[in-house]
Amino acid sequence: MATGKGLIITEKPSVARDITAALGGFKSIASGVWESDEYLCTHAVGHILQLLEPEDIDPRYRKWSFETLPCIPEHFGLKPIPGHEARLTQMGKLASRKDVTHLINACDAAREGELIFREIIEYLGCRKWTRRLWLRSMTQASIRKAFQELRDGTDFDSLGAAASCRSYADWLIGMNGTRAASERMRRHGGQVIGSGAWSVGRVQTPTLTLLVKRELEILEHRPKTFYRVKGSFQAPSHLYEGTWFDASSSQNKSAKPPEAGVHKDRIFDRDLAARIVAETQGQQGTAEEKRDKSLRQAPRLFHLTGLQRSMASRYHWDSKRTLEAAQRCYEQHKVLTYPRTNSQCLPKDYKPLIEKLWNQLQNHGTYGGFVQQILTAGPQNISKIFDDHGVDDHFAIIPTGVQKNLTGDDAKVYDAVMRRFIAAFYPPAIYDKVVRTTTVAGHKFRTGPVETLRVPGWLEVYGSQGSGGPDGEPSTVQLPPLDPRQDQVCGVTVKCLKASLLTDKTKPPQRISEAQLLGLMEFAGRHVEDEALAQALVSAEGLGTAATRADIIQNLKIKGYIDAQLRPLFKGMHLILSLQRIHAHRVTSPELTGKLELELSEVERGKRRPQSFMQEMTQYVRELVDICRDSDLDRILSQEPQLGPCPACKQSFLEERALYYGCAPQLGKRPGCGFRVFKEIGGRYLDRQTMGDLLKAPEGRLDEVEGFDVGSKPPSPIQLVIEGTRIFARDLHGQEIAKATDEARLEQTGATTVAPWAKKRAFQRRGSTKRGSTGAATSGASKASPGTPHRWSRSRGSRGPRQPAAKTPV
Repeated sequence: MATGKGLIITEKPSVARDITAALGGFKSIASGVWESDEYLCTHAVGHILQLLEPEDIDPRYRKWSFETLPCIPEHFGLKPIPGHEARLTQMGKLASRKDVTHLINACDAAREGELIFREIIEYLGCRKWTRRLWLRSMTQASIRKAFQELRDGTDFDSLGAAASCRSYADWLIGMNGTRAASERMRRHGGQVIGSGAWSVGRVQTPTLTLLVKRELEILEHRPKTFYRVKGSFQAPSHLYEGTWFDASSSQNKSAKPPEAGVHKDRIFDRDLAARIVAETQGQQGTAEEKRDKSLRQAPRLFHLTGLQRSMASRYHWDSKRTLEAAQRCYEQHKVLTYPRTNSQCLPKDYKPLIEKLWNQLQNHGTYGGFVQQILTAGPQNISKIFDDHGVDDHFAIIPTGVQKNLTGDDAKVYDAVMRRFIAAFYPPAIYDKVVRTTTVAGHKFRTGPVETLRVPGWLEVYGSQGSGGPDGEPSTVQLPPLDPRQDQVCGVTVKCLKASLLTDKTKPPQRISEAQLLGLMEFAGRHVEDEALAQALVSAEGLGTAATRADIIQNLKIKGYIDAQLRPLFKGMHLILSLQRIHAHRVTSPELTGKLELELSEVERGKRRPQSFMQEMTQYVRELVDICRDSDLDRILSQEPQLGPCPACKQSFLEERALYYGCAPQLGKRPGCGFRVFKEIGGRYLDRQTMGDLLKAPEGRLDEVEGFDVGSKPPSPIQLVIEGTRIFARDLHGQEIAKATDEARLEQTGATTVAPWAKKRAFQRRGSTKRGSTGAATSGASKASPGTPHRWSRSRGSRGPRQPAAKTPV
């Protein structure tokens, strides 16, 4: 038994107030300090300490240079985050009181909470006995129960080790990666894109890669015309429609289609599509169908990422907005349990508490009727909901039973959690699923699959909301049976009354939404459609944690890598593509970073030594710095295949460089003519595929080009045009909306654009043209070649761009 007083340290002021209220007998003795006969209580304000910066460790690191990298400290020291020095001093005085015999860690029951407490006692140099308060709920009964079950602090050493490893890994990769990438970018004229550091982080960079990969798919897309054949059929009792499809490819995905220019139900050969129409219209055929019951199981309880995805889908909220509302519902209103959780289950010993909760909610004006149905029919899905193995630091987000009149965002979040909580205990929804195939003249047409809701089940909880449910609004399409007496039938005679040829064009993929990005982060970039498969994947393999993903997305916006709609901006595109071109794949790979999260979870469970993890991290950092130091992006790009003829001189070809496309010199023959075009037009990254397509396009015009940002309602379609030395975008009416050649930026990189009237004069000066270090010609106005590093101004010193002191890239 502990003797003397225990000093309770919480992560937030609100938790300190809740604990003192629940235990009772406390008096305020100072700002943020309470005392009772048995305890002292004080609080942090989240993270109040940070790891020392490189220059704090050694003054030589003030210089941002490859000469000082990598920075791998023997010991990671701590210093106060500005503004929190007084609180730490106060904590030190409390901890050193003679009547305080032990400390109680009441920070959040998770990895970051453990880190906050351990950093505080390390900084204070406190060696007193520590105990751990593991709070799963903030109700007064839960708090009192948790104090009766205090555990020894050493029981959580593995959790503390994982927390420290996470912090150290983020520091190593963030500090070294940012400095190495910034120095690499500086040497390629990256300062023309914007001032500040090129921030690289263990989690933020792979997350940005997900968005850049999708954006490239959009930018490289070229619309292609295709055709579909729709048939209208007369069955014995009704009319229905079907779409022609390639039966061979659906039966054997590895087999090549028997007809050229066919993909599933898309036909890219108009003559073939017209032949199908001619061969089927007015002809008799046969139809077969299969009707099955389709069960749609009740959704699982919410974890934070699931809640954020749901609110993003329904209300288009960003993840930060959802987290803030959920946090208020937890801290201020006490209507929800702890939201920063990865779990979608409840512990088995919570069954009695949930039964009590049903009794509290059965008379609720909005949800009482649904609860009464659960009590009447009995709760469903018990084994799926109550699963100790599915609970990590915290259980799923559920209502506490406290009822308050909420408004605004808080009310919407509470309603979403409440309906999900109730629906989880409901039976499945039952659909009639129908798949019908019609064969006419050897051609097959598919109708469906059509799903018609038979028994609402858990969907009843969402009522008229429809899309509020995880699977969207139920289908209301009706397809009468071919034979009412049978669920499976074949050989029914039908007639194709009409066959229609429909014309369409392929479309680029949609940009990743916030809901989709959260899902991709959760599963380390693997797109998982199947809900059952998704649940089988452990969240430890994801990017970041439920508690940090909102901040990661927000940081990408703040640093100018993406916009508010998650569209990668030029800076974000350039960073990721440059890192990939120099083969720094590991820092950009979502899958590899997901494995690091898995290794952290192994440290947390005691299955991996923290020393082993840190050895891997230091090796990782050394490799990243070496790659950035030794790689020459311009040289790598110059070895790529030719893009096409130079539009200015017509005598050489264009090659890609770090920031532009330029006329390539011909070794031993002639220098480049000086034509160069910056890789941005109308807010769009001018990718290599697009530039090559434009140079090869008939009459130098590329139609229906995607990815421009020219206002809230961009004209469509947009045409990219090259005329002489001008590259520009214009709308459907021929009005120019953007140009690619950016004179100011090109001049800062030592590049010039040669106008047609100046070409002859430029060639006359060829003999006196100076050569830069990359072999490219330089103008008299700019002595440095694009490959020559530009020095920072004296006002910055030799330090280069700096990362904000209080935040290490994640």
